[in-house]
Amino acid sequence: MKTRLLSLLVAALAVTTTARAGFFDDIKGDLTGPAVEGSPKYTALYFSAHWCPPCRMFTPKLVEWYNNFKPKHPDFELVFVSSDRDQAAMEEYIKGDNMPWPAVKFDQAQSETFRKFGSSGIPYLVLIDNEGNAVTAQPDNEWQSPQEVLSKIEEIVGGN
Repeated sequence: MKTRLLSLLVAALAVTTTARAGFFDDIKGDLTGPAVEGSPKYTALYFSAHWCPPCRMFTPKLVEWYNNFKPKHPDFELVFVSSDRDQAAMEEYIKGDNMPWPAVKFDQAQSETFRKFGSSGIPYLVLIDNEGNAVTAQPDNEWQSPQEVLSKIEEIVGGN
């Protein structure tokens, strides 16, 4: 009896100490574009679209911010989640605005995996931790300024 109980405890301990792959690893198969080395602890999802004027104004600022922030923070990655009407528009947006980060494949962008992190408006930016928690989201994923979220990302990721 003691041996059986000890075996069960050892098995339970092995399950609880086995590392979960993490949010980025969970979505890696849904991505296209530049490959990401390693497994970032934080992933920012950028919901945006080619047809959206506020998005088109913010995206160049985000590209500049990313190009400065990312080299200093290897535990961070940004991922584009398109709200475009078709794949061609998505690809034109990525190329035209020189987005240096990966994107969710067009046919996966509306999947539950990503919709649960979206908001009612775009551009929308949200930081997800390794456990899949939206650490910068407002209650009910209420829209918030992506510029404000950049400041929060700097505090959270930069504070590590």
